[in-house]
Amino acid sequence: MKRILVVDDEVDLRAMLCDMLEPHFEVLEAATGREAVQLAMQDRPDLILLDISMPEMSGIEVCRTLRGHPSTAAIPIIMVTAHGTPESKVHGLDIGADDYVVKPFHVGELLARIRARLREVETRDPGAVASGIGNLQINRELREATIADRKVKLTRIECDLLGYFIGRVNRVVERRQLLGELWPDSVVSERTVDTHMANLRKKISGFDHRLDTLHGSGYILRAPGAS
Repeated sequence: MKRILVVDDEVDLRAMLCDMLEPHFEVLEAATGREAVQLAMQDRPDLILLDISMPEMSGIEVCRTLRGHPSTAAIPIIMVTAHGTPESKVHGLDIGADDYVVKPFHVGELLARIRARLREVETRDPGAVASGIGNLQINRELREATIADRKVKLTRIECDLLGYFIGRVNRVVERRQLLGELWPDSVVSERTVDTHMANLRKKISGFDHRLDTLHGSGYILRAPGAS
């Protein structure tokens, strides 16, 4: 049975989530951020439901800590929070969350999102965890790229973007295509996509492939020598 870690300092909500999950999963509970990190490191849950506003460590800090440790870097994290602005969602996804659910939520939708994230892990191609092209290697589990001998830490979105383009070398990718495939459930503008792409381009400086912007169209990852 899959194991879910529920992290929320609200006793009633945590109890409701546990009651909802227990017929389907083994459930662990944490009331603080520090307790969440300890349990995640110790018991390696299959997925984490994580609130943002908590004592001792915020959900943002918990997510960053878990993403930075090799033993917990690949655990799916769904943020379940009252912070529902588009900016909050983008920030949560940027720092490493895999999904973002706003309170109050529909129980059936949350269960569907949990199952979807667990299926992604189960069906993940082992060869897709680490791959490379040219002088760049990308490790999706650690969310890390190596360019020559230089290591670069990536956010979840940056890692997804880089992996997406590596599979589409010399092909034009439109902004709306990226929005539909990498942000299907989020309210994200094309300007936000441009910001993520600009940040990614800076981080992969020295990559022997060129990630170009095609104004009015989208982007293209050009192989060396391609025009």
